Amino acid sequence: QACILLLFNEADSMTFSDIQGHLNLPAEELKRYVLSLCVGKYKILTKDPAGKEVAPTDKITYNAAFSDRARRIKVPMIAAKITQEEKDATRATVDEDRKHAIEAAIVRIMKTRKSLDHQKLVLEASTQLMRHFKPDPKQIKKRIEDLIHREYLERDPSNPNLYKYLA
Repeated sequence: QACILLLFNEADSMTFSDIQGHLNLPAEELKRYVLSLCVGKYKILTKDPAGKEVAPTDKITYNAAFSDRARRIKVPMIAAKITQEEKDATRATVDEDRKHAIEAAIVRIMKTRKSLDHQKLVLEASTQLMRHFKPDPKQIKKRIEDLIHREYLERDPSNPNLYKYLA
């Protein structure tokens, strides 16, 4: 933002492509910076044509009429738009990390207890994981099944609700 404003020491108005040429920033990033200075609470620069979209031919002008009573102002950044693809990728990563955290909690509990019934194991795992996130009991059950399949745990032959830890 400061670099953009410094460009206006030499000229009162510039096109968006001129600013991009001087600063060598990616267009999407530069759009966010320019919009934060043109739109919002502090209109330090003005954009012609006005609006929230920035084209390479848009004329950005220094706003001589801008003033503020505060000696120092903070110009907030405009949030970047997050695509659905990025949201999905983030969710997948978080789910994968949570899977490992749930499994680790179950194995820790079972290592100390050696055998435990289903309800108590789910309750204790939930309690342990509560500091990090709110675990879904279905997810915990899925992880228990996976640990049984991978032979970390086994069901008691006489009582199917009882799990035993296999070292």
